[in-house]
Amino acid sequence: MKILQLEFENLNSLYGKWQIDFTDPEYETNGIFAITGPTGAGKSTILDAICLALYDQTPRLSKVNKTENEIMSRNTTYCSAEVVFEAGDSVYCAFWSQNRAYNKLDGNLTKRSRELSDAVTKEPISTKLSVIEKKIPEITGMDFDRFTRSVLLAQGKFDTFLKAGNDEKAKILEEITGTGIYANISKHVFERAKTEKLKKEELERIKGGIEILSPEEKKKIDQDIKAKTNEKQAVGKKVEKIERNVALLKQIVELEEEIKNTQSEYTKLEEEFSQFEPQKKRLEVAQKAARVE
Repeated sequence: MKILQLEFENLNSLYGKWQIDFTDPEYETNGIFAITGPTGAGKSTILDAICLALYDQTPRLSKVNKTENEIMSRNTTYCSAEVVFEAGDSVYCAFWSQNRAYNKLDGNLTKRSRELSDAVTKEPISTKLSVIEKKIPEITGMDFDRFTRSVLLAQGKFDTFLKAGNDEKAKILEEITGTGIYANISKHVFERAKTEKLKKEELERIKGGIEILSPEEKKKIDQDIKAKTNEKQAVGKKVEKIERNVALLKQIVELEEEIKNTQSEYTKLEEEFSQFEPQKKRLEVAQKAARVE
């Protein structure tokens, strides 16, 4: 993760509103900078503000609640902290605040307010303390203890990280530098290599049961394939010839049927002509008589 901006109000000796923009060219160009000042100037308060916004607690104060708040500046009724930070490909805004009832100096402390939102779209992710308490470690990859042992080393605790166990150190360094991805890649490569090795062994086992043909056997098979191919082509030509003959036979049958029908019609016409013959003769006689008159 990378802290981009910090804004806070009325924390310890730092009264009023304060803002630090870590994206300012001065910080970006120089890269390394120091927070210096005499004791009580508020150096640790800057670190406290970051922790409050992210984790609702500080290295110096494990409890900030409705009955106990030692970080609010004296003789004030309101305090807050807001951090804009980058994690992965996203930018988030974490806000924390607490005030006294009715804005009175002797008013009771009210419930702490928290909000986690998308810093780009301004869309709130959650305003519930319990949800944000789980969400921040999910986003940053670090809980409060890891955060204060690696990213932010509070005053008097610079040796905490050095005294951490080897496993814990490795985990924290992976989270800070992002080298955890290489451990995942290594694990994936190992699993892939194991799988591919099993596949290779299986192929070799199958290969062991396959008989390799000699050149003479391969030549004979090639000759058989060629002979079968020629035979197939010859059969194909015969099939084509038979199909043509079948088509001709079908045409002959159709013509014979047509001749048969024509013959039947001819016979019928002859019969009708024979029946009409007597009438024809009477008609001819009648026509001759008509001409004589």
